[in-house]
Amino acid sequence: MVHSPSWQFVSDFLIDNLMTVFGREWGANASQTIADHMLFSWLDGLGEARKEVGEGVLLPPRGNVSALTRLAYALYLLEHNDKPQQNLLTRLRHPVNFAPAVYEALVASAFALAGARIDGAEDETGGAPKPEFFATFRNGLIYAVEAKRKKSWKSPFDLNSDAFVDELQGWLRDKLYKASKKALANPVYWFELGIDAEINPDEVDRLRQVVVAGVTNAETITVNGGPPSPAYVFVTNNQDLVNEEASNLGFFALLMGFAMDNFREGVVDIETAMDNHDIHRPIRWVHDCLSLVQRVPNSFEGVPDELLDDQGQPIDTLRIGKLIPYPRSDGTEGVGRIREIATLDQQAMVVLVDEQTNQQVFAKLLLKPQEAEAAKKFGNAIFGKPEGPQRVIGDRLRLYDRMLEIYADYDRKSLLNQIRKHPNLIDFENLDTENLRIRVAREIAKSIG
Repeated sequence: MVHSPSWQFVSDFLIDNLMTVFGREWGANASQTIADHMLFSWLDGLGEARKEVGEGVLLPPRGNVSALTRLAYALYLLEHNDKPQQNLLTRLRHPVNFAPAVYEALVASAFALAGARIDGAEDETGGAPKPEFFATFRNGLIYAVEAKRKKSWKSPFDLNSDAFVDELQGWLRDKLYKASKKALANPVYWFELGIDAEINPDEVDRLRQVVVAGVTNAETITVNGGPPSPAYVFVTNNQDLVNEEASNLGFFALLMGFAMDNFREGVVDIETAMDNHDIHRPIRWVHDCLSLVQRVPNSFEGVPDELLDDQGQPIDTLRIGKLIPYPRSDGTEGVGRIREIATLDQQAMVVLVDEQTNQQVFAKLLLKPQEAEAAKKFGNAIFGKPEGPQRVIGDRLRLYDRMLEIYADYDRKSLLNQIRKHPNLIDFENLDTENLRIRVAREIAKSIG
């Protein structure tokens, strides 16, 4: 438990914690011996921003302030998950290695937020090529994670320029080749473009097309005489890491499969989509966590900005455990206590315990616009559900994930009761319990979606 009367905003705590993680003694010495370290430049920028806005006011969005607070948030998430790896801290303290280590910290924090344990590759013995780190999920899956950052650009940012497009796609191809040569097991490659210019909304789709074409074309490379191994590829652009004065900050992130046939864009039937979703769920979850890592919270209470009114006070929302009126199937109005909740666009599918009959019922409720916006970004946790961020992949796939969570502890009788009117019930009765759970979650998700 830590506290301080000077922490008014979450960022105040995060910066204080960053200094502790780096080591206050190291900071005192380094500020004299390596004063040109980028960390001290960011801290100076923070001090200037605080002077400009005054006490008790949220800091303005500025490149150096954003980069510093996001690094501090990443270190907190890693510490909350376990602890920042010593090798990472060593490189963060080194002025030359600081920039790539910052990116690695941001990447690792997305995995940490998704529930993975982070293990430094330096702990592995042997002379085989190593990634930046390993991420191990609760189900035992281990991913080898590479994180590389483009140092500089020869061509000015212009998505209509052949020179810029060729440089971007050539860099991606080179990094994919070098990463593939390592022959890592379950690889996940992260590539940061480092574009310091503002990318307006009209340019985002064009950048996406250029990146997708670059990664897809790179699948023709040969590695040790054969095709490259399948891998997940994240391509990001964090303007605040390369432009200290940027004020209209934007973040770009794209996840795609490299030489991975079952992780490509295209139209497939819902069963195939759910099959593929089961395979790729952990990495898709990391992708959703990335959007949270990019946004440092303001409120110590954890209330998203979307759920605050003009005076900064929380609005009334649906909550787990809250009593609410709901429409019964016979047209009357009942009162029930919310037990579970799953959102779908502007609606919420809730599981209620009726106060009069004590029976569990399902109901569809219309969300307030603020609730729908917050749920889209942060998932069902905003309603008091103790869970990670929502996997926003598509409405039915999102519901499928949620139904798997709801039915996690149901026995066979309870599972079959959920689909007792299904025309294929006899076939489902022959499934083992785990496959029955998956089938029930899928059928319910398809019926609701």
